[in-house]
Amino acid sequence: MIDALIAGRIRGAPQFKTAANGSPFASFRLSATDRSGASLMCSCIAFSDTARAAVHALADGDSVAVSGEATLKTWAGNDGVPRLGLDVLVHGVLTAYHLGRKRRAAGSEAGEGAGHD
Repeated sequence: MIDALIAGRIRGAPQFKTAANGSPFASFRLSATDRSGASLMCSCIAFSDTARAAVHALADGDSVAVSGEATLKTWAGNDGVPRLGLDVLVHGVLTAYHLGRKRRAAGSEAGEGAGHD
């Protein structure tokens, strides 16, 4: 297991299901691309209420960053060539919406003390 922080784009629509034990979860695929253009496909699953709620607002192509426990996996592509990927147990999700909200909150906190001695 690897502690990971991964940023990329959602590929396909997130799925929302219930496990056999009754626990709700969200699953989605995340494509992370490096500077050279090589991409890594991450299969993500989120059980926590906050992570599932954040994923619920996402759609195909949306940018997102996730943190969690990652496990390296390999599989053969349609062309028979081995591929690498990650399975990620998501603990946290950060979207552009969350970032904007955090920036606005930080700006209002900074503005509260401005001009006061």
